[in-house]
Amino acid sequence: MPDIEMQMADLDIANEENEELIFDDGVEEEINRFELYTGGQFLTEKNVNICAMKTKMADLWKPAMGINIKDLKPGLFLFQFYHKDDMKWVSSNGPWTFDGALLVTNVIKVGEDPTRVSLFEVDFWIQIHDLPVGYMSEVVGKQLGNFFGSFLQYDSKINSSIWREFMRLRVRVDIRKPLKRRKKICKKDKKR
Repeated sequence: MPDIEMQMADLDIANEENEELIFDDGVEEEINRFELYTGGQFLTEKNVNICAMKTKMADLWKPAMGINIKDLKPGLFLFQFYHKDDMKWVSSNGPWTFDGALLVTNVIKVGEDPTRVSLFEVDFWIQIHDLPVGYMSEVVGKQLGNFFGSFLQYDSKINSSIWREFMRLRVRVDIRKPLKRRKKICKKDKKR
């Protein structure tokens, strides 16, 4: 009996927990391999029905090689694509919504923690109406796109006809800022 009492007295879990574990040579921290992943969240205060959302987004996107959607933490999702063309199509054809809520996504870079991905910008197609005829050009479109957000693309297909009612641009908008609705256009000599 005294032997057991001595052994029990030597047991101290705090000392074992404070011991350092030193890895052998050749053991290195792996960086994430999130090459075809995006992080995303929906702009809503409601809880998202995860099963319905997964089904709906897969039906909308129809990725040829499939998709895996994982709930990282409440309100934050990880979208894993299996081919770069599927991921490119989804990112270039948005914005996307589910149950009336806008989906904000961002590509996860190699080495980045997916729970810390920046989710503040969304790409939108916008239309510019009531431009003077001489201002329906890509040069003007870039300047206007940068006024409303960050210019990404000028839609030359819709903007190539002889008579155009509007200009169509793709811009990246910071969702933390209010939307701009209009701009007065002046030449350098201040004529409107």
